[in-house]
Amino acid sequence: MKRAIRGVALAALALAAVTGCSMHVDGEDAVSRQFGSDYFGAGGTLNLTEAVEGDAFLAGGRVSVASEIKGDLVAAGGEVSIGGAVNDDLYVAGGSVQVDALVDGNARVAGGEVSVGPATVVAGALSLTGGRVQFDGNAHKYLQASGGSVRLNGEVHGDAEVRAEELVIEPGTRIAGKLVYRGPEAPVVPEGAVIAGGVEFHERGTRDYAEDTGTHVGESEPGVGSVVWLLGVFIAAALFQMLFPRYAREAAAAIGRAPLQSIGLGLAILVCVPFVGVVLLITIIGIPLALLLIPLYLLVLFLGWVTAALFLAQRGLQALRPQQPVTTAWRLFALFLGLLALWLIGKIPYVGDLIAFIALIAGIGALTWRLWDGRTATPATA
Repeated sequence: MKRAIRGVALAALALAAVTGCSMHVDGEDAVSRQFGSDYFGAGGTLNLTEAVEGDAFLAGGRVSVASEIKGDLVAAGGEVSIGGAVNDDLYVAGGSVQVDALVDGNARVAGGEVSVGPATVVAGALSLTGGRVQFDGNAHKYLQASGGSVRLNGEVHGDAEVRAEELVIEPGTRIAGKLVYRGPEAPVVPEGAVIAGGVEFHERGTRDYAEDTGTHVGESEPGVGSVVWLLGVFIAAALFQMLFPRYAREAAAAIGRAPLQSIGLGLAILVCVPFVGVVLLITIIGIPLALLLIPLYLLVLFLGWVTAALFLAQRGLQALRPQQPVTTAWRLFALFLGLLALWLIGKIPYVGDLIAFIALIAGIGALTWRLWDGRTATPATA
């Protein structure tokens, strides 16, 4: 299994170089890769100021964009600031997200705090999801917003739909269509605000609101299918840990030693391998290798998830049993709790999917670095 995973890593990096997916280091905590006209960057701090001819994919602790992206822009991070222009669609997720950009396509933005500034113009549809959402921009088609608190003070050329526990309509609001609001209380339309199509209010309680945002309160406990799935994943993860104990332990520890670098490499593997597979399929002669690459890639994705769970398990054991001998039973119990924790995190509204995604790519990156030449070097020194 270790050779198989190493093969995926080597194939991804070697074939990526052949097909144009180049890499360079942007400082101590960030890396970037160029695949044809597309740009990939990951690390602690990313500041993209140069134009990108194709799509751009960015992930990091702090992500800032102030340039023209001629394709799609996909960005994720703790703090994300999007400026400049995006000639196609925009997809952003983060703890704190600020958008002040011109977007020719659609925009999907999610985060703990989401702010769309007055300089923002979205030619397509705009979707906002967050704990707190502030909209001051200009949406040419329609606006969908959901969150704990939503504030509107911008312009929508079509309809607007809001699901929130609190909706504040400020005097600068301009909606050419109608406003559909689902929440606990009817919104107050202040003097100066214009809603040409009127307000359509649907009263929703806390339970109904949670269901609208994807969190079913009545189904918060795992159902039978979820339990069976979790047990199956646990059995496979436990076998991995027992068959390769040292490798699994050191790969998980690498996440804690160099988390940002693990995320960077994990994102590169996640994105580059499918591109490499497509190139191999196009060449015809590379089809057998592409068919081999696909199951190995899926294996790496699964083990990346397991590695992230093992990292949580290690931290849990350090907290619960400091300086005490750890038996196999305790390791397996901690692994189960780690998998359960990741599963529950993914259920958190708004930010759960983002956290789970970051955990996945961190696990993939740490897994790959541990396999590289069989060394235990961290991403910072490899």
